[in-house]
Amino acid sequence: MVKCETIVFYLLSCGINNTKVDWRLFNNFLPKDWAQLYIFSKKQGIVAIIFDLIKSVPKELAPPKDIALKWLSHTYSIEIQMKQKEAVAIEFAEKLSEKGIQTAVLKGISYALYFPNSYYRESGDLDCFLMGKKEEGDQTVIEIGGMMEDAGYKHSHLYYKSLTIENHKFITSFDNTKLGIRVEQILQEQIRIGCRYIGNTKLLNPSVDFNALFIIKHAQRHFIQEGIRIRHILDWAFFLNAESSNVNWAKVIPIMDECKILKFAQVLTSICVEKLGMSINIEGLNVNNNISDIVLMDIISDQPDLFHENFFQKIRRIIRRFYRMWKFRSLADEGYLRLVWNTFAFSSYLNRRPQLPK
Repeated sequence: MVKCETIVFYLLSCGINNTKVDWRLFNNFLPKDWAQLYIFSKKQGIVAIIFDLIKSVPKELAPPKDIALKWLSHTYSIEIQMKQKEAVAIEFAEKLSEKGIQTAVLKGISYALYFPNSYYRESGDLDCFLMGKKEEGDQTVIEIGGMMEDAGYKHSHLYYKSLTIENHKFITSFDNTKLGIRVEQILQEQIRIGCRYIGNTKLLNPSVDFNALFIIKHAQRHFIQEGIRIRHILDWAFFLNAESSNVNWAKVIPIMDECKILKFAQVLTSICVEKLGMSINIEGLNVNNNISDIVLMDIISDQPDLFHENFFQKIRRIIRRFYRMWKFRSLADEGYLRLVWNTFAFSSYLNRRPQLPK
């Protein structure tokens, strides 16, 4: 059997490049192969996206009925959940708008707009930036019947109806370093330029220049500390597919370099070209490197479950984080010792609260 990841990237390349699937690739697929493909897609956060690509498989090559029904049910569940979260997010933004508070979306709904079916991109919380009115947003959600929970210096957790909201005071975990402060200042400047309302809602989609920066910045931090999934690659791939001609690359590439995220952007771009068959011609991003294969191997490997871990698994995760920081230190935005120090100095236990300089 062809490896799961090979099948997945082939299907995704067909979806991104709008080409027909050659179903002969599935001629020798067995029930266990379909089950493995479903599990792999599930772990990578793309189960609905892959289902959308295989739903037209010829009847004689189709997966067994039990796997097909499970996959269909899972996809339908994701779609319903995303629609429900979107509806509550729209209502939340309306309530804040009545108080004169703007709600800019970070990740989630914003990135989903670049996907063929926005409801097939899985997301959890609503991450938002209220343009400097974080505390007013906290108070407002309490007034309208929600709850607020402190979650450190970066954001608070708001609970409104069925939705968990990360209300960001800061866009990044800048950890009070010189570079971290500069990156946070840049992103806060950029998010205030060119935001547009999403449809007829009060949710703001940041500019394409901001999203080009933040997609990479967010993915880089997660990759260095915990690992990322194929879904994060798709955020970048579908963004480039939809918006690359609208990004001011002459401005964005130097900012990426200043923020030390350019090399990671080059790695993800290389994966998009080599594994997804995308044609990308952006000066500064099309750089051959010898680490993209290593990064991809890490992405498709099994990742720990961060939401169902016991004490010993948590210790293992922390040790694993230090190892990742060292192994991929060439892709990080800070030096290794600084990354290790930040892990302790800005932990939830010490609860340090740095502020941006005035």
